[in-house]
Amino acid sequence: MEAVLGLIVMLLGLSHGVETHCDGRQDGAQCYGALGGSVEIKLMDSTSKIPRYHLLKNSLKILDVRKKKILSNIIQNRSLFFPSNGTFRLNYLSRTDSGNYSLKTFDSDGKASDEQTLHLFVQAPVSSVLLVSECLSQGERRVSCSSEGGDSPQYSWTLDGRTLTDAELLSGNNETNVITLKQHVSGHLVCSVRNNVSNVFIEHRMSTCGVETYCDGRQDGARCYGALGGSVEIKLMDSTSKIPRYHLLKNSLKILDVRKKKILSNIIEHKFLFFPSNGTFRLNYLSRTDSGNYSLKTFDSDGKASDEQTLHLFVQAPVSSVLLVSECLSQGERRVSCSSEGGDSPQYSWTLDGHTLTDAELLSGNNESNIITLKQNVSGRLVCSVRNNVSNVFIEHRMSTCGDSISGIQTSRWVYENNSLLMCGLRAVVVILLLIGISIYFAWKKKKHDKAEVSAEERQTANPQELTV
Repeated sequence: MEAVLGLIVMLLGLSHGVETHCDGRQDGAQCYGALGGSVEIKLMDSTSKIPRYHLLKNSLKILDVRKKKILSNIIQNRSLFFPSNGTFRLNYLSRTDSGNYSLKTFDSDGKASDEQTLHLFVQAPVSSVLLVSECLSQGERRVSCSSEGGDSPQYSWTLDGRTLTDAELLSGNNETNVITLKQHVSGHLVCSVRNNVSNVFIEHRMSTCGVETYCDGRQDGARCYGALGGSVEIKLMDSTSKIPRYHLLKNSLKILDVRKKKILSNIIEHKFLFFPSNGTFRLNYLSRTDSGNYSLKTFDSDGKASDEQTLHLFVQAPVSSVLLVSECLSQGERRVSCSSEGGDSPQYSWTLDGHTLTDAELLSGNNESNIITLKQNVSGRLVCSVRNNVSNVFIEHRMSTCGDSISGIQTSRWVYENNSLLMCGLRAVVVILLLIGISIYFAWKKKKHDKAEVSAEERQTANPQELTV
């Protein structure tokens, strides 16, 4: 039972693979198919004037057609041939399907008239891409792009829709999976990973190193957010010209003392800037310990406290990258998961072709969960956005429906899949019946042997009696 279940799972999984097409009419053509998927190969323009033809793989005849009638197909459980247009389709591709295929044609007298060959390469498609970036000591940014699965992946990069230039690259090039961007390079960065059977990309809104946020702290009780390792700029007051003296405190500790626009003390001057001209302070190289309550206390000309306002600063780790993984389920639905690299309190949202996903498209999950299941036949440009209060990153994927896209093929595939399962079941029944038959045969032979021995003993016992008489 375990073997049968394994086979069923395998068939269901492979039926939702990538589909490729190839023109094999030119001798020496190179065709590519995706592991677990399907390949459709155009072998000839018309079969109407060809009396007979064979398709061979590495000299083994797998297809024999005469007068548009298929005489034999040794892999009919997972292949289809259409004599009307000379197209051959091979499903559930495995590594062993790679090889040389030859089409031999014969005239009406049965003599070989032509032969053409093609080579089929079966490759594992790229399933997903992960992009990770990190800031270096001098403000450069190292970015790595890694692919999940995929044979012979090839990488390429664009920034704001164009190829990266030497003026933007410190190391690496447009065909390596790891690059280092120079200081102050920002924009819409895209890493594409492709091979002959797939093309997947991930995009990231790239800012200069050190995320910078802004906050209006003039309202008492304001909530401000800063990015871990970045900077936050907070507006404390409209004008300082009429305020004789003021203090800035963090959790009751005085960190800044200003009198008549002159900074008397600043205990964190190595990472703190204050601009008396516009009442703004800037906190750099944010760490977790910078989170807390900040109070601005003002004093009149006599040194008496005149006002106090507070704000709360939250320091969060920004989301650095996003990974999207999708898989087809047994009934043609598609489960999609979106996971973020780093980032405190990430929040998720989804769009399809620019609009929010609807209940008509969702089987489970919602637009705020990181795992969703799309209903059958839902396709388009799917975007997962991950954000928190200091960052917003997204990944997009061109989502196709699970299964085949060519009309008329699904029914044939279903028939062949079920025929395949039926054949497996029939073979199992035949094996069981054969074992039962063998057991009955040997039981009968043993019984016959035992009976013969008993008869022999009786004759030996009877012979002496006959001599005495």
